[in-house]
Amino acid sequence: MAFPKTLDDMRPMGYGFDNDAICKGCGDDIEWWTTPTGKKIPMNPMQRGVSEAVPHWATCSDAATFRGGRK
Repeated sequence: MAFPKTLDDMRPMGYGFDNDAICKGCGDDIEWWTTPTGKKIPMNPMQRGVSEAVPHWATCSDAATFRGGRK
């Protein structure tokens, strides 16, 4: 399954909005979503019909801080 391109694509694909938050690394606003498999994913804030769906780790200046043992 391909990753959704927009907010309008997310819900029909099984993603669910959880809550708004602030990134503990960079301090930017983020949205927490639940994936179809039940995992949490931080997303950059989106506006319906306007914004592209972008996982926050793709733009976060402190993303490496959260990777743990992954490379």
